[in-house]
Amino acid sequence: MKHKESKLVALESIASESDDDEIPIRPMSPLEAASFIEGMAAELRIMARNTKLGTLSYFLEMARIEASAEIERLASPSSERH
Repeated sequence: MKHKESKLVALESIASESDDDEIPIRPMSPLEAASFIEGMAAELRIMARNTKLGTLSYFLEMARIEASAEIERLASPSSERH
């Protein structure tokens, strides 16, 4: 199977090319990252389902569920953070 070269640009390269006058971007917290991932996985799952990509839709739903579980764990006041 031949690997296709991605046309997407890595976020790190975009950030390193930014102007010095811009406000620095603070790192995401684990809770923010999990929330973002949950939302994106949900949207991508809908796209996959609507285009009849069943297996991909399934794995995106699993990713969404895992992100949701992390959100609950991280947001819990009694959570033990490892």
